[in-house]
Amino acid sequence: MDKKLPPQPPQTVPFVSMNSLQSLFQFPEGIPSVQIYKSHDYVSMPWKNGLGDTVEFAIRPAGRNPTRDPFVWRLSSSEIRDSCTQALMPGYDISVVLLPNEHESTIDFIHHDGAEHTTVYPMEPYTYSGDWPTNCRIPKTNPVKHLNFMVNRKLAQYSMSIERFYPMADADETADEFTVKRHLAPRDVTIEPASPTNKFTIGRFTVLFIISGSVKVSIEGDQHPHILDAGQTLVSERDDNIAPTDLSITPISHGSDNGDPAVVLTIQVQVFKTERSQTESVSSSPRLVPQPGIPTRRRTLSIINLHDDAHMDPEGTYPSTHHGTSAHQYKPPVFAARYKNESEVPPPVVRDSLVIEDYPMGTISTAWINMVKQGLSEWMRVPVIIARGVEPGPVVGITAVVHGNELNGVPCIHRVITDINVHTLKGTLVAVPCVNVPGYLRFSREFSDGKDLNRSFPGQPTGTASQVYNYNFFEKIITKLNFLIDLHTASFGRVNSYYVRSDLNDPVTAAMAKLQQPQVILHNSGQDGTLRSEAAIRGIKAITVEIGNPQLLQNQYVQWSYMGVMRILNYLGMFQNEFADTSPMGPNTLVCSKGFWIYTTTGGVLEVYPQVNSIVRKGDLIARIKNIFGNIIQEIFSPNSGIVIGRSSNPVAMTGDRVVHLGILKKENEILPKIAKENY
Repeated sequence: MDKKLPPQPPQTVPFVSMNSLQSLFQFPEGIPSVQIYKSHDYVSMPWKNGLGDTVEFAIRPAGRNPTRDPFVWRLSSSEIRDSCTQALMPGYDISVVLLPNEHESTIDFIHHDGAEHTTVYPMEPYTYSGDWPTNCRIPKTNPVKHLNFMVNRKLAQYSMSIERFYPMADADETADEFTVKRHLAPRDVTIEPASPTNKFTIGRFTVLFIISGSVKVSIEGDQHPHILDAGQTLVSERDDNIAPTDLSITPISHGSDNGDPAVVLTIQVQVFKTERSQTESVSSSPRLVPQPGIPTRRRTLSIINLHDDAHMDPEGTYPSTHHGTSAHQYKPPVFAARYKNESEVPPPVVRDSLVIEDYPMGTISTAWINMVKQGLSEWMRVPVIIARGVEPGPVVGITAVVHGNELNGVPCIHRVITDINVHTLKGTLVAVPCVNVPGYLRFSREFSDGKDLNRSFPGQPTGTASQVYNYNFFEKIITKLNFLIDLHTASFGRVNSYYVRSDLNDPVTAAMAKLQQPQVILHNSGQDGTLRSEAAIRGIKAITVEIGNPQLLQNQYVQWSYMGVMRILNYLGMFQNEFADTSPMGPNTLVCSKGFWIYTTTGGVLEVYPQVNSIVRKGDLIARIKNIFGNIIQEIFSPNSGIVIGRSSNPVAMTGDRVVHLGILKKENEILPKIAKENY
């Protein structure tokens, strides 16, 4: 039975140099080492998105986790049950071999958003660069299985062939060698057919995978031949200092084979010598090499020392030398970071409305949902991600970018989808990473007609552009939900604390708000044309989460909101996770019974003094307005004691502009009003 790879905790993986990877290889003396892998040695890796499974046969260096650690090469198989997006593997070349199937299905590999399109047929190896954005398309009802070989192109090169060995005397005459069909990658990869004979000289690594039949493998100098059956893998490792060694493959007949050949995938891997790796590493670095007799220029206050006594450290980076600055050496993201930031969702389909039952349980799907026709008579569409669990349960929606420049919700959704494992999910998660598509493209809060979408829900079937758009969005998507988490940020010229708007008289939405563990919870009953309030009118339990500032991606706010969403999913019994918290509310969360904005009564240069999440007292000076010559023309004092939920960050103030969003702290045993609105 295949072993399953246990869930891996998030880790920070240090940069691993080529030399350190190569140093992990230890070779025996005299003859190559041989390892045989059978089904019980393989590692099973179900895809969290439910679209397929991977089984790892062998990896070098052994014991590496391919989602976390750099490696030299890896052989695996994948069963794909639906069209999907292939994970980027920068620096690696990938060869796939589609295995025979009863439906004679093919795989379409689509690179660069359709610019490159190749159909792969069974038993024809195909190679592409892991740097390429790649979609994989298969027949809808026919899952396919393929072998997958990946190699780090800076560390090694390889050749691959598929050969048939007939169990009869004239095997040499009837051996059928398959031609390698390859797609040129940006960097040339040596993929050549191996000899059709059953004897060859082995390389640094020789990998055999038995696709069908049985064979006997003999290695020169080894007195014990190895018998391999279908589905088994042999890995031979040879030190370059060992004399050239031959390997022979002999088919074995079991009497019931009817003359069927043994089919073997043969891979030869040559690892570059250390000196070559060092040369490539240095030559590919953006290093300035001083020329003899020519003085090296040195820029005043440079961060990195560029004169000729600068040397790279063993990891290939320059030491940081400070010249009166506080700058520091940049460190790129580690290898494993990409796996914590990629959702691995399949290519989208186009639909007129969200019908959850159209998407299979136990998978993640994506769709473009038609909203309205734009000026070119083409559909304006909203992106939707649908994660359906293997068991029934609630339908939870997460929306972002109702205002086009409020972006922190986008990476929050990406992180949630990345961490959702549909095999343990109960119910359905519907995520809309961009509601206001025109505003998003124009970096604008408003819709294309200049209206605020979040003041005109549920919209109207006929009317202004924003009203019709809201109507279609609400009817086609929101009405399918049981719960809603609407993600926002401050608008242009303002900054926010991390806070939640919720009707605290509703025990469910109050619990959802507390599980976000924000800095502030603001009681707001709705009735104001917002998406949250209209959802509540329709019986959908909804909260609004305000996470930071506009037209930015702020990791701390994103992480807070992501953890809050995961707590809510756990609270609803949908998805257990590490962020489950039995405490009802964060220890530092403040609850406000109401809130309001303080506005200017004149125009000028605005200076706002308290920061967000600051407590102010009634009568405190909170802002001044100066004229353009510097004279103070107005001082603004707090009319109440409370907490600064948000504030203006725009010093250019017109009469009637916002200054501070003040929250009034809830008193102990205070009864909250049934209707609580704000002066937006």
